[in-house]
Amino acid sequence: MKTPKPMVLEFMMRQLKKYRDFESFNIENWVFVKEGKYLGDGKYEYGEELNIPVKLGDDWAATHDCSKIYTASVEIPESYKNAKVYLEIDFGGEALVKLNGWIVGSLSSTMNRGWKSRDTIIVDSKILESGVLNIELELAVDSAGFCDYAMDGAKSITYNFAKARLCRVDEECEAFIFDTDLLLDSFKAAEDEYIKESLYKVLDDSIHMVDFDFDDSEVRQSIYKAREYLNSELKKIKFTPQSEVVMQGHSHIDIAWLWRIQETERKAARTFANNLSLMDKYPEFKCAQSQAIVYDMTKRIYPALYDRIKEKVKNGQWEIVGNVWVEADTNIASGESLIRQLLYGREFFLKEFGVVSDTYWLPDCFGFSWALPQIIRRSGMKYFITAKLCGQDTNRFPYTSFVWKGHDGSEIVGYLARTHYQGDYTPSDLMKAQKENDQRDVFRKAFGMYGYGDGGGGTTYAMLERAKRLKAYPGLPSSKTGTAGEFFDELNKVRDELPVINDELYYENHRGTYTSQGFIKKGNRKGEILLCEAESASLIASALSGFEYDKDRLESVWKILLTNQFHDILPGTSIHEAMEDCRPAYEKIYSEGGEIKLSALKAVSSNIGSPAEGVAVWNLSNHTVSSEVVIDTDGRYLRAADGSEPIQTLTADGKLKMLAEDIPPMGYKVYLYSADPLGAKGGVKVTTRLLENDCLRVELDENGIITSIYDKVNSRETLKGRGNLLSVFQDKCVHETAWNLELNYKKKRWDLIKAESIEIKEQNDVCGIITIRRRFNRSEIVQDITLRANENHVEFDTYVNWQERDKILKAAFDVDILNTYASFEIAHGAIKRPNHANNSYDKARFEQCGHKWADLSEGDYGVSLITDCKYGYDVFGSVMRISLLRAPNCPDRTADSGEHRFKYAYYPHKYTWQLGGTVQKAITFNKELCAVEVGKNGGKLPVSYSFAETSGKYVVLDALKKAQDGNGYILRVYEPEQSRGTVKITLNLPFSKVTECNLMEVDERDIETDGNSFSFEIKPFEVRTFRIR
Repeated sequence: MKTPKPMVLEFMMRQLKKYRDFESFNIENWVFVKEGKYLGDGKYEYGEELNIPVKLGDDWAATHDCSKIYTASVEIPESYKNAKVYLEIDFGGEALVKLNGWIVGSLSSTMNRGWKSRDTIIVDSKILESGVLNIELELAVDSAGFCDYAMDGAKSITYNFAKARLCRVDEECEAFIFDTDLLLDSFKAAEDEYIKESLYKVLDDSIHMVDFDFDDSEVRQSIYKAREYLNSELKKIKFTPQSEVVMQGHSHIDIAWLWRIQETERKAARTFANNLSLMDKYPEFKCAQSQAIVYDMTKRIYPALYDRIKEKVKNGQWEIVGNVWVEADTNIASGESLIRQLLYGREFFLKEFGVVSDTYWLPDCFGFSWALPQIIRRSGMKYFITAKLCGQDTNRFPYTSFVWKGHDGSEIVGYLARTHYQGDYTPSDLMKAQKENDQRDVFRKAFGMYGYGDGGGGTTYAMLERAKRLKAYPGLPSSKTGTAGEFFDELNKVRDELPVINDELYYENHRGTYTSQGFIKKGNRKGEILLCEAESASLIASALSGFEYDKDRLESVWKILLTNQFHDILPGTSIHEAMEDCRPAYEKIYSEGGEIKLSALKAVSSNIGSPAEGVAVWNLSNHTVSSEVVIDTDGRYLRAADGSEPIQTLTADGKLKMLAEDIPPMGYKVYLYSADPLGAKGGVKVTTRLLENDCLRVELDENGIITSIYDKVNSRETLKGRGNLLSVFQDKCVHETAWNLELNYKKKRWDLIKAESIEIKEQNDVCGIITIRRRFNRSEIVQDITLRANENHVEFDTYVNWQERDKILKAAFDVDILNTYASFEIAHGAIKRPNHANNSYDKARFEQCGHKWADLSEGDYGVSLITDCKYGYDVFGSVMRISLLRAPNCPDRTADSGEHRFKYAYYPHKYTWQLGGTVQKAITFNKELCAVEVGKNGGKLPVSYSFAETSGKYVVLDALKKAQDGNGYILRVYEPEQSRGTVKITLNLPFSKVTECNLMEVDERDIETDGNSFSFEIKPFEVRTFRIR
């Protein structure tokens, strides 16, 4: 007969658990040796040894960064020495486990909201033979479980010594438990009704062969027979699988999230120890691990573990994937940063392991830049994998396997893993991977990842036991443990039959990440620009003056920046402590980068043949720049060494504010001190209701709201509504507020109409400035609206003391422009996105990420909004908004609270953004001119000079640095305006040979030179890299 209710079988199966062990005993007595704090980089601060006796059932308390050492020692009974033995411990929190002095794995618990349970260590036979088991646990908080308590004000969390025992396992009974659990799960997951019935019958019959409630030995003997019957009957079920799922062990390790970066050092060790131990016991087990930083941490702090990783990489069990330094956010990071992630990561893996990956591994990231296919392809890689797009909130991502075409036309093969990136190895996982394989008509294989992640942990022995049994199981796709590289090589064979996506991979979720934690966005933008400038200045100085190019120092600072581009740091989605760690990190970047840059510029400037004392004004962009520069001149004026007279004025504190004109690209122009003001006059007309120069007329109402921005050069009103309307929106969303911005934010808003005060701050030859103060609730906003002489943009220098919760601050401009798409700068180019909601895909893109600018243009006219550190925009119809600040409360209750300073600009222009010069304007807005003192001397350099010029088709010179191998230097450019043409580069630096290389600086072909110049053709949004020797 058939048992009609499966739950009856489940109840019987639960009774099998007590037969897993032949015997076990509790480890009652422990010693609390010491407690302290983990300081990072392998350093601890411990107090005196305590050596306090503790017992099972006692409590202990944990908090962030804590380290508590507990030990126990037990004699191993003779019966255990040739058996399979488990050490089972559940003390709460997380723990690194040492047995007899060796790191053997780690533990985690679901106690007090802990996320994952891992309570079992398989004791190695060599340890058992020693006769004594010396246990050492380093206990730490489960940061993920502690997070909600900490957000509510808790300083610590209490755990309990709930379980510690040594178990001698009955391997046959344990196997039967695995077998029956898997049978039940397969019965539930299978879809063929005939096979389901066959599976159920085998389960039903085998369970009923067990003689429950008899003497222990009789029950065990019946279990042995039941298992033999189960396996023989299972083989009789005829089934031919029509597809295969390749499963790879993996542990996604967040470099910071609900813990600080320094805790990741310990999390990595705990994770790697687990995986290494399992690899020893399960030779077929293969895992993947990305992010060079976690390998670097392990190498420095846990060298013995690192040596074992090297062994597993060599024997093929451990696959290095991704090639990156960290798994970075790709929406906000610049193109050059994304290249450096691969450059430094790949270099590490090659040096340490002699291998690199073909697969760009990014399972958890909040959207994927359209620039990635080119970066991946030109870095010598071919494939891309993620799992994140399964979490969209509006539209299901339509493809599992696809060809992803980048904005330059580069193509790679992409894959969306339909199972979670921290999945399990179960029948339901296999069925999900098979059923949701959208390209099963051309490729009957799917890929999945299994292993605990986010906070690390990795694979468990139970997962691997299931993996052994699920290779060919009735009613399920076949499966095997494999690698991403093997899977993609097979998928690549059918790439011509795959659908093509020619767009960014916009993530319909987590849109708030473009704006959360504004100081981090600012630190990233300023850091990216500064480090590229420091490299360029150092390269020029080393080529001309014997200045030492400190490659190691520059790279160490770069790695600080890259680390803080991790996809829960740069988006602003980590706990308060992790976010605050970014402040000294950015200060170090500013300090180190600024010092390197300034010392290099001083070294070059000392070789300028100046006829008198003065300053060299430096421009480290590759286009000629005219812009304001503020210089401490001790009350003196300046005149150009070529005799031209700049527009200038002395400020109240004795500094000189000057409009520097025509500063050469990647070069300088000398200005000489003068005691008297010169004849050049500019001037801006200023009242509390008006700013006007020769280019623009800006009109304001009585509250400082802009009512008109009139382009005098092109005789055109650019606004059709109000300009710079500051609005605060109610920003209520689901639990993860730092991540999510929901469309309902538009339902409630407060327009900041009333001004507390309006006053004229400056009116002189250089500029006119109106200062407007506003208040909202507990917050204060002060804006200096600036119009400079001869400039065609309006600047908004903004200070905000932001004291809100669950709000978002935006600045809106209702422009007189008609189009159905807006353009936004992204890495290495730009992208068009809809400014309407014609369909669900358009509607889902209600918040958009852009870098330095966003633009709305007609055929012959447009308006660009330019920012110095903001990334969130929304353009709907004719209204262009910049997202200035958010106020999320999870996982950081005080996110964005405090003082902020930032700038943005309104730039109306003739023609489209390409012809209107938006790219150059935005670069100039973000890269300040730098003044360096020069003395009267007979240096060889002229008073105005360019070290690197581009002509012909405009490109952005994005990197000028020493080559990684020391053989020459690297020059990298990209085409930013979606057009093609001939580029000529002229270098006033010594060289004899030019070789084109890929982004990883692998040489490809020699380039013909013409004196100190070379030329090449470039395509839209293409990145080109050259080695100069």
